[in-house]
Formats: sequence, structure tokens, C-alpha cells
Amino acid sequence: MKKIYFDHSATTPISQDILDHMYKILKENYGNPSSIHQFGQSSRALIENARRQIALAIGASPKEIFFTSGGTESNNIVIKNILKPGDHLIISSIEHPAIMKPAEELQKKNIEVTFVKPNGDGIVSTDDIKNSIQDNTKLVSIMMVNNELGTINPIEEFSEILTDKKILLHTDAVQAFGKIPLDVSKLRIDLLSLSGHKFYGPKGIGILYKKNNVPLTGLITGGGQEQDIRAGTENVAGISAIGLAAKKASENLSTHSKKIIDITNYFIEKLNAVNINYQINGNNRVPGVLNISFPKMSGQILMINLDLLGIAVSYGAACSSGTPKPPKVLLETGLSPDLAKCSIRISFGHQNTYEEIDYFIDSLKSILLKEKQGA
Repeated sequence: MKKIYFDHSATTPISQDILDHMYKILKENYGNPSSIHQFGQSSRALIENARRQIALAIGASPKEIFFTSGGTESNNIVIKNILKPGDHLIISSIEHPAIMKPAEELQKKNIEVTFVKPNGDGIVSTDDIKNSIQDNTKLVSIMMVNNELGTINPIEEFSEILTDKKILLHTDAVQAFGKIPLDVSKLRIDLLSLSGHKFYGPKGIGILYKKNNVPLTGLITGGGQEQDIRAGTENVAGISAIGLAAKKASENLSTHSKKIIDITNYFIEKLNAVNINYQINGNNRVPGVLNISFPKMSGQILMINLDLLGIAVSYGAACSSGTPKPPKVLLETGLSPDLAKCSIRISFGHQNTYEEIDYFIDSLKSILLKEKQGA
């Protein structure tokens, strides 16, 4: 049976050269980076090189880059340490649980949270952010790209209305980096979260960008690593790997984006050619991410049937695909529960082929036809 992966928004396969790089470091660079002998300093050099690579990839200074265990930890560090009782937080109602859950926890600690709904295109309006600002607003945290729809929020517009108000702006850019250009100096954001496994790097390693003048403490205390932002002996192999992955993602952005756009357009052309009824949810999306509803076909059942044929897609977010409820993100955009339940998320990668698309279309057509005949 064929095995075809169309779920790159959930995670990406680690590149072979990144895997080889990690193996070499795990084998040869085992010194503790905090040790002053040559074994330790060899590991320290790898960490600082990765810091420079990431800074260059996102337009930051190396001293503004901090390593964490992933996007979830980076988000939690920001949300749980910037705000104090009496403060006000603005987030969207379609944030990833790594933002949503900490925000809900803060509500129990006398911190006010405003959940801004997206428009029908799945995008958060600048006017809605502006109208939500209060005298006690301390932080705005809006994802750069939505994980279920692939829609791009106008982060630069948000920064324009916040800069003079001394309100900090954080963005969860986990779904953005490697898909669209990302320059923190141009965007004028204060804090940003990334995760290595979303751009062909390893799992278990993430990035927190913090502008120099932003005061921040970590959640984990101990040996004072990462300037006290994230204590604990550093994951040298993971850090070096995410640095290399970020460098490659930045250098190959244009080439990979073009290939993914071509694959996506081919898929839509083939879908139209077989006369399948469908609706693409959301507009102004990153390349390769499609949230599609197939009316009268359960998204979960479709996902399972595709999996039986060796094709991997998602229903809703990968972290909550086990739920029978319609995806909350789609409901927040105004999509009906019935149509939301009929959705799947397809996310292509640069390694996908036209032959895989052909097999996908044939499989999709067969599944939908059987469902129609059985109805």
C-alpha cells in the first residue's frame, strides 16, 4: 500500500541532512555546554552558532533568541510571565490551545482576557483589535498563521496600532516560518514563538524571540541557562539541528513555496475536473494549506478512509483530532456545524509529487462515491 503524507501542518518529516547532523553531534559533542573545558566549549559553540543562524533567518539579534522545548513552552513563557492580576490580555478566539489554555488559566487569577473573533475569511481584523484595547491592556497575542485554516493575520498592522500605546505584541508563528517571509524587525513585534518540527527539524526543540528591551522571566528555574529564560542543560543536538533547519528553510523559502503552490494548484485543478462538490474554508492562506469541506461527508470518516488507503490528512487540528465535535475554529468563522463537521485539513510539503496528488484524487473520488451510494 502507498504511504502518502499530506499533514505537514501537524509535523514535517525531519530532513535527512538534519538527521545526520544530529547523529554526529550526539556521538561527538557530548560535553555539557556550561563546562569550561574544551568538551563543554565545543558544545557551547554549536549552540551559539545556531543562535546566529536563527537570528539571521528572522531578522533578529542573536542575543534575542532563546531555546525552549517547543512552541507550546515558548507561548506559555510569554503568556504566564508578562501579565499580573489586574492586567488585560487580547487574543483571538481561534488561537492554538498553547495560547488558549494558558489564557483561560489567567482568567482565574484576576487577569481579564478578550477573545477577538475572526471574520468569515478566518482573519482577525485590525479594527477589532483596536476596539478591544483598554487602559489596562498589557499584551496582545495573535497567531501569525492559523493552524487549521492556514490564514495569515495582519501582524504588521497590529504592531502599528500598539507601538505608541506601550502594549506588547506576541505572535505564535509556528505555522508561518518556512512558509512565508518572516522578519521581526519589519513586523515590529516584541515576542515570537517557533517550533523546529514544523520546518523539517526535530521535535522537542523550539524558539522564543524576545526583543531586547522586553522584561521576561522563565517558567523553569535552575542553573540559569538561556539567561534565566529556560533553565536546564541544553539540548545541544536539537538546538544545532533547529539552527540548521531554520537556515535551510530561509534559504529555500522561494523554491519550496513555488513547488508547493504548483502542487496545490494541480490538486485543485484535478478536483474540479472530477466534479466533486467542495468548499475551501478561509482566504489569504499560506502556500499548501487547504481546509476543505465536502458536504454530506463526515470529515472524520473521510480522514479514516483515506488513512486506510495510506493517505494522511487531518480533521481539525492534529492535537485535537480525536474529538467528534465540529472544529471550533471553523465555527468561529461562522461556518455551520454541519459543514464544519464535513471538513478535513490538507497540508502539502515540498517533497510531495504530482503522482501522489493523482492517487489522492482517485481515492477521494472513490470514497465520496461509495458514501453517496450508501446514503
